[in-house]
Amino acid sequence: MKQTTKAGPRWLATALIAVALLLMGQGLLAGVPDETCADCHDEVAEGFAETMHAKFLADRADLEGHLCESCHGDGTAHVNDEDPALIINPAKADQFGSSQLCMTCHTDDQFDGWMFSEHAGADVNCASCHTVHTSDATPAAAQCNETCYSCHSDVRAAGYMPSHHPIAEGKMTCRDCHNPHGGSVTMAMGDSKRDLCLSCHAEIEGPHVYEHAPVTEDCGICHDAHGSVADKLLKQTEPALCLNCHAMHFHATVVSYDGDFEVPMAPERAGTSNPDSWKSGMLTKCTQCHTAIHGSDLSSQTTTTGGNALTR
Repeated sequence: MKQTTKAGPRWLATALIAVALLLMGQGLLAGVPDETCADCHDEVAEGFAETMHAKFLADRADLEGHLCESCHGDGTAHVNDEDPALIINPAKADQFGSSQLCMTCHTDDQFDGWMFSEHAGADVNCASCHTVHTSDATPAAAQCNETCYSCHSDVRAAGYMPSHHPIAEGKMTCRDCHNPHGGSVTMAMGDSKRDLCLSCHAEIEGPHVYEHAPVTEDCGICHDAHGSVADKLLKQTEPALCLNCHAMHFHATVVSYDGDFEVPMAPERAGTSNPDSWKSGMLTKCTQCHTAIHGSDLSSQTTTTGGNALTR
């Protein structure tokens, strides 16, 4: 019963908004003129005059003189009683009221996934990010990141990690990767996160004869796209990251030769070994040997893996 009672007013408000807009569009509803609204809301009216909404709606003969009511509904009762509850205020409505009102005009396909998006589920409405009464209703590139960061403080912090995408440098924005109005995969701008990454990093796409399984599945298995302490956006430093899936080379447990050594065929490679040399060599960075970590068309020189060691 509680759920029905709570949801009822939401859908009723949405229905009333739709009916009001329909009547306005047909010229059958005319409440108070814009000048009356401006008498009390002069700053709002002045800012709205410079917006794209005002410039677009100014050409609508059926709305002439009643632009405010095109979104706020008939203001007659509000003017008579001066009661804020008697006027539609999209900025204070939930996503069932505010967003539905905006989407009566904004019907682009980018909004198709809005109702099932994480933002809608978190009760975020259009006014949470957009200020329609000012000329910068749509956050510009410089404002976009700050708008997102106002909620996603963890992403802001990650963006200043030693390894990060160049968002702080102004070369990227959150919208380059995310669709804030909804998307099939965590609001990513594409069918999958991997496809999104490959739209910039095409050189690692393949297909390759010898493929690395995580690369063909999801880049996020190894990389943290928002930023990381490790190099190349890796979630962990090597070899810890690799050892999450791969067993440690047995050489790492072998006691090495202790003392100076020579290499007859390559004298320049002579040096000094110690009992931990094997351990140091095998537990540093796996990519020192496995350089083609994203995939390779050349077989490696090892036989135990059938050539699939991604060493070249």
